[in-house]
Amino acid sequence: MLMTVHTDTMGKRMHRELKAPCRRSLRLAALLAAATAFAPSPAHAGYWMKTNCVNPDGSRALSEGWSGFAKTPSLGSTNKVECAPGEPMIALLGMRGPALADSAEGLAYTPPDGSTLAGGTALVGLSAEGYTWGTYARGTAVMYTPQRLYDASNVFMRCIAQVDCQSGPPNYYGTIDLPRDRGGELYVAAECRSEWNLPCAEGGGHGAWSLVSVGWANLLLATSSMPTATEFRGGMLEPGAHGAAGLAFSTADGGPGVWKVTVAIDGKAVYDATPNTNGGHCVPVGTDAGTGALMWAWQQPCPRAQTVDLTIRTTSLTDGAHELKVIVRNAAGDTSTVLRREITTNNRTTVSSGLTSDRPTTGSSVPAPTYAVVLDPPTRKLLGGVRRAWSRSGLRLSGTLRTSADVPAPGVPVTLFARAAGRGVSRPVARATTDAAGHWVLTAPRGRSRLLTISYGENPDPAAAQAIKVRQTVRPNVSLHLRALGGGRLRFTGRVRIKPLGSPPPLVLIETWNG
Repeated sequence: MLMTVHTDTMGKRMHRELKAPCRRSLRLAALLAAATAFAPSPAHAGYWMKTNCVNPDGSRALSEGWSGFAKTPSLGSTNKVECAPGEPMIALLGMRGPALADSAEGLAYTPPDGSTLAGGTALVGLSAEGYTWGTYARGTAVMYTPQRLYDASNVFMRCIAQVDCQSGPPNYYGTIDLPRDRGGELYVAAECRSEWNLPCAEGGGHGAWSLVSVGWANLLLATSSMPTATEFRGGMLEPGAHGAAGLAFSTADGGPGVWKVTVAIDGKAVYDATPNTNGGHCVPVGTDAGTGALMWAWQQPCPRAQTVDLTIRTTSLTDGAHELKVIVRNAAGDTSTVLRREITTNNRTTVSSGLTSDRPTTGSSVPAPTYAVVLDPPTRKLLGGVRRAWSRSGLRLSGTLRTSADVPAPGVPVTLFARAAGRGVSRPVARATTDAAGHWVLTAPRGRSRLLTISYGENPDPAAAQAIKVRQTVRPNVSLHLRALGGGRLRFTGRVRIKPLGSPPPLVLIETWNG
């Protein structure tokens, strides 16, 4: 069979050309499975999976790590590493005359730094055409790992023109398992192989001598890197930690990067999240059913180094000693307990005196944590002042609190104060606590003209410079309905009294209706 593929439509026609022989290659698939498959293993820390072309949900996966290569390329030969669902990567060795010996067009995958190729599964198309009668010069479609060397230790799948695809037809389209733990790189190549340095030719004709494609590839990668952490600091580590105490440290991982951080006190997690999603890259797209490895769409999914800055509430803890543990997990599932130590907390509001000293005991001089506040758009619009009638004077205020390291600040108290316009003191009217994402919502009850102030932390201060202020003007609603019987006259006299008067002064309007 001579297969001719034009370069301008090869991506679409390739699947149609290769699917037909797929129906005749059931025996080949069984032999391949016996020769190259590895038994599914339980989830194993140190392995992660890079998706290519297609994610588990059917969306597009990038072909990061792939490159095309050519050796003595001929007219009409090409390779393409961009791919998407239904649009495979391809490499075509084709020309209008015999293909030169040892010429090749191919695709190569290189693992990222810190990881090695450990296996995986790919949907491939292999077709080998073009041979010279009476010689060993034949078109060949080959898959290699770890090196592109034509020997038994590197070639794990091949189709040879007018011979077979390892005891099957010389064309194959289907999934194939990659050898386990060979390392190196993966090569999928369309070649002309010749023992006597003769060209590959179809009786002196012309056509596509060999063609390979990769519809998708889930490549299993291994890493020996273990996550680490250094430079621990913050009020949480000081004697007598109290209120919302800070805990900061630097993390690193030489493989796929730091994925999750867990902070536990006395065995109970007070923080368990991804501190930096890396612009959405550090979010797994699935879990491989065969190995349990997390699947990622990027070559470097998570940051290799980052600073974690957290705020932890200690008010729910009893005063005294506690065990603090910090665990860091990388994108390959490797976990390291990077800190395990005893801490002490002290949240008492009164201290007995006279036992050891006549002077009152002062708390620890731990600096208060600093925050960055991002108000939700409806709340941000109120900063210039808001005017409402009494019936609509209740307000909903919301936003997000983040630490100085731009990570969410969970469990931080948020207090709303109100002060009557022009005088009085600020009094709390609503309280909330930030959720795991640092978000908070406060609802101000209906009230008169006032100054609303939002303050953060265990010791909120409405007079602090960083407090957020919203000035609200409330228009009072007063109505009086009277009816004159028998066409009599009505005389209005009296006073309107609103205490305190507030601003602006009330307007009295008398309306009449004749009917």
